Amino acid sequence: MTAQVLDVIEPVETAELPVLEFVSPIPGFPQERSFVLVRMDDAGMLYSLTSTGRPELRFLVAPPAPFFPDYSVDIDDEALETLGGPDPDELLVLLMINAGERPGDASANLLAPIVIAQRSRRAVQLVLARTGLPVRAPLFIG
Repeated sequence: MTAQVLDVIEPVETAELPVLEFVSPIPGFPQERSFVLVRMDDAGMLYSLTSTGRPELRFLVAPPAPFFPDYSVDIDDEALETLGGPDPDELLVLLMINAGERPGDASANLLAPIVIAQRSRRAVQLVLARTGLPVRAPLFIG
């Protein structure tokens, strides 16, 4: 099943930020499963995925569409089940961003996107096996 890659995040009409619960921890951070997604720019191109337990633990993430318009993610039935069996249209796909030392060095991890079921707010970082996608795809070419 192919998830639609959304390029916007639905605004939440509450004073509190919605908490995302990872069904399995992000690799390298086994104790952290609860995060909030904070918009970092008005265009909605950059977000901070921030741990609720350790606010200093933040990941830079972005929707793929502005940078990789043809990017799509095949999500298997097992991954969908771990997210609570959502409709693929309600999935949000985000890429982990490595800012690099200079703006031109920024890259995205296309091999291991974060997939969020928007209704349940359950999330998982998938590793896309046998795709040949890069861990560090340049964001800005030129």
